[in-house]
Amino acid sequence: MLPKRTSSPILAIGPAEIRTLGFAFVGLTVIAVIVFTQNYVKHAHTTEYFSAPLSLAYNFIVYSSFALFVPIVVKASRRFPIGSDGLKRHIVVHIFLSLALGFAHMLFCNLVLYGVDLSSSPIFPRFLTKYLTNVIHFHLLAYWTVLAFVSDFRFKRKQQPHQLLERFVINHNRNSSILALDQVLWIEALDHYQKLHTKEGFSIYKDSMANLERQLPEQFLRVHRSAIVNTDHIIEFKKNRSILEVSGGLKVPVGKSFKTRVRLLFK
Repeated sequence: MLPKRTSSPILAIGPAEIRTLGFAFVGLTVIAVIVFTQNYVKHAHTTEYFSAPLSLAYNFIVYSSFALFVPIVVKASRRFPIGSDGLKRHIVVHIFLSLALGFAHMLFCNLVLYGVDLSSSPIFPRFLTKYLTNVIHFHLLAYWTVLAFVSDFRFKRKQQPHQLLERFVINHNRNSSILALDQVLWIEALDHYQKLHTKEGFSIYKDSMANLERQLPEQFLRVHRSAIVNTDHIIEFKKNRSILEVSGGLKVPVGKSFKTRVRLLFK
């Protein structure tokens, strides 16, 4: 019996990360403008040296630039999903990562804003007394908000019903042919087309890798950004080379972030 699929692994930056980054950037920019407005109302007419452009730049850097870390949060949500096995360990990982990103971002802001010199206080005391006390909690909240949003989105998407494929219909110009699922050794991504490898050769099938992953039965396991393998045809896993050997001597690459799910097959 095949093991249940684990959650989506880390992938390279793609449409999901870009969309999430865009939403986070817009939201954080709104926060930056709100904080700037509060400071303007409070200080513009009472502080002689208050500079609206510098204050706006300050808040933009401190708040909006945290969106640059969003792809890391999305990747972490895939590698250490909330609500899966090992939940306690995953939460601990996110706690440490959120703190690390918060500190890294505050250090980045401190170094950048030191050149602007919005404060006369030395760089290290300002880092401790201003950013770590006034701002870092906001970025911790932003981290966990993005994490919750992405995790909820992935859960709902996973729960959506879909019909499993029973066969592949291969179109050849005006003709069509049927390819049984068990004939396919592995699937290789070719942009919007997929290369279905069989013992006799290969066929080209028009669909996305992500859609195929949802529609294929459990015997098919994604082992790389560009590869899905039929586990019934796996012969050997060469761990030192991150290669799966399937029937016919074909070699299938295993992505670094997919090794855990592959190892489960051999337990």
